[in-house]
Amino acid sequence: MLSVSSMNERSIRSASHEGRRHRRRWSVAAITACIVVAACSAAWATRADLTGFLERAQKMSAHNKAVRADIELTLPDGSTEEAVLMVVPEKNRSFIAFRSSGWRALMPLDWDKGKVVRKKGGKPEAYGVDEPLAGTDIRGIEFFPFWGSDYSTAFISDSTKNEKTITLYAPDEIPYILFVITFDKTTLVPVTTKYYRDQMSNLVRLREDTDYRMVGSRPRPGKIVITDYTENSTTKAKLTWRTLDAVPDELFGDATFYKADVEWGADRVARR
Repeated sequence: MLSVSSMNERSIRSASHEGRRHRRRWSVAAITACIVVAACSAAWATRADLTGFLERAQKMSAHNKAVRADIELTLPDGSTEEAVLMVVPEKNRSFIAFRSSGWRALMPLDWDKGKVVRKKGGKPEAYGVDEPLAGTDIRGIEFFPFWGSDYSTAFISDSTKNEKTITLYAPDEIPYILFVITFDKTTLVPVTTKYYRDQMSNLVRLREDTDYRMVGSRPRPGKIVITDYTENSTTKAKLTWRTLDAVPDELFGDATFYKADVEWGADRVARR
């Protein structure tokens, strides 16, 4: 028969054992909770870093002052064309004119409708920023950071020492399903852009930007090559940029842009 003393010792040992088991369970639970919190914190930090990167890239691609680019185009059929681009951020518009054909466009710096005339003496008509201009692969979307949207679903699809490739799902209201953009990590400029329409396997356009130069306080590409896979065509553009102190108001007016005089690069050089 056990003595009262022995029973008390057993009770104490049993209680001590149960206490250790409870402490182990609490320790495991605490460690698991810490791991989950750490993982969530890391994911949140990564998401915040990516959003910050895209917001900075968007800012660098947006225009902060009036600029002009004289453009030498090589068209899909091998012919060449001269064009002039002007961008005025205060008016939220870009103006582009093609010398030979007489095409002119007044486009918003966002996903909206602009206006074009298709030939000299033509009348303005509504035109989307994603429609080809003057038989080229150039579109109004070339001149603003078109990828700006909700970055919560963006993710990094590749990363190297110098470049970061990011996949961004496009908003429902625009004619693409996603963009895959490779950015230079240091300068934040896009170097290649892939455009997908309707489904994720349907690559319809590829844009390559090189020869960046600082124009004012923003980097601008000196060369753009656009391949349109739906038309099996390629347009090459060489751009010479400069900032503008003033821009003729008639070039940015709905009722005047298509008939106002344009100063071409060769004309300006000849007068020097």
